[in-house]
Amino acid sequence: MMIPHRMTRSGRNWRRGIEKGMHMSGHVWRGKKVLVTGGAGFIGSHLVDALVNEGARITVLDNLQAGRWTNIDTSSENVRLVEGDVREAEGVNNIVRETQPEFVFHLAANASVPGSVDDPCYDFESNCGGTFVLLNAIRLAGIRSRTVVASSGAVYGEPEEFPIRENSSLAPISPYGASKLAAEIEARMFSDVYEMQISMARIFNSYGPRMPRFVVFDFLKKLQSGPDHLEILGNGKQVRDLNYVADTVTGLMVLATDGGSGEAYNVASGDSHDVTEIAHMLLDTLGLRDRTRISYTGKSWSGDAQRWEVDIEKIQSLEYTPVVPLKEGLEQVITWYQQTFGNIL
Repeated sequence: MMIPHRMTRSGRNWRRGIEKGMHMSGHVWRGKKVLVTGGAGFIGSHLVDALVNEGARITVLDNLQAGRWTNIDTSSENVRLVEGDVREAEGVNNIVRETQPEFVFHLAANASVPGSVDDPCYDFESNCGGTFVLLNAIRLAGIRSRTVVASSGAVYGEPEEFPIRENSSLAPISPYGASKLAAEIEARMFSDVYEMQISMARIFNSYGPRMPRFVVFDFLKKLQSGPDHLEILGNGKQVRDLNYVADTVTGLMVLATDGGSGEAYNVASGDSHDVTEIAHMLLDTLGLRDRTRISYTGKSWSGDAQRWEVDIEKIQSLEYTPVVPLKEGLEQVITWYQQTFGNIL
């Protein structure tokens, strides 16, 4: 059962200073009907903000398991908010038929690798089953939506060759990666068999304001609890490609307008750093480099990829260019974190 929900309260604007990376596309989005599943989540809420700025007419579908309506407080008066689960076929069919979206961004999913290890059934139902329900609803409605399905770099598992390209081997090492790969296969099938316009975005390590977890958030939370010591999971040599959320949003919007049907694209910064280096950058920004002692657990969680060095040439051919450097992005996250959760020092 889906319950229409509209937010009327206003909230603090955490978007200040992050517009640098937003996709500016002239009149492409103005007046367009857009459905965003998972639009109250971390990446989804930033996407909604960007689409509102571009003048789109947006419907957000979210089950609020990970998302929060407060994430889109500043855009809520311009958005139809619907609380519901993408796994529920009747409700999804109804909302697609009612809204007739010209563009669909499918971000509703379980986005936690450890969570997928703990509950692989929910992970598969949400990520694979939910994707099938949505794409089938578009098919049944008989509309020609341009759709972007959010996938993940986790589909690659532990690559043997770098940088990671879209034609690299796909060998997930977690239930999350497997469910995302299964969703990609479904999307490609719908694209081929039913001639639907669907692109897949393999998102890597997005970070920024509103992030609920992940390495940068976890570091800040630990430092707030005790700035004299920072414990890092594993050996600190895990390599990550951190892409600021505004740049991730740019990539999604570029794929919606210009992505090839049935094609997958890496959405990343193309710039890699190991986890210890990221920790040092945070400590430098906070003025804690000489104060904080770093230690390592020696072991990370199951399904944690050790090295992500990403090639983004394919999406760059669509004129996608990440513009927010890591140092600037980390400063933005620190500002947001302290405004939201209190000072670290």
